Amino acid sequence: MKARAHLIIGVVACVVVPLVSTLTRAGGLAFTMFSGSGSYRLRVVASGDAGERRVPPTAVAATARGSIGDVLAGTEDWRFGPFGSIVRRRLDQVAALACGAAPGSRRAAVTLEERRTLDAPIRTTTAVAACR
Repeated sequence: MKARAHLIIGVVACVVVPLVSTLTRAGGLAFTMFSGSGSYRLRVVASGDAGERRVPPTAVAATARGSIGDVLAGTEDWRFGPFGSIVRRRLDQVAALACGAAPGSRRAAVTLEERRTLDAPIRTTTAVAACR
């Protein structure tokens, strides 16, 4: 009886919960990390009193703490890795980081371009943050 209860608990924890998380598009409890790789790059534009200016994603990475800086560094050009979807889910936070890399800006827009393979269509996602 104890083994059967453990099996049921294991199936619920390892299959049912992640499946429901995926189906409801919450995704927080699904096993999606590093489930696939692709190419991604970032375009960052800050605007303020002096007009618009491009900000290198590596400069945004320099303002970040932790491993996100490693994920963002060098994304001026296409970068291959499993991090594109992670950056997409946190793109609003990346836009907020861009404010720190562009002092005096009132607004930062970050555009993420992703493609699953070299000849796949480009998926574009944009986030905008108001700078303080």
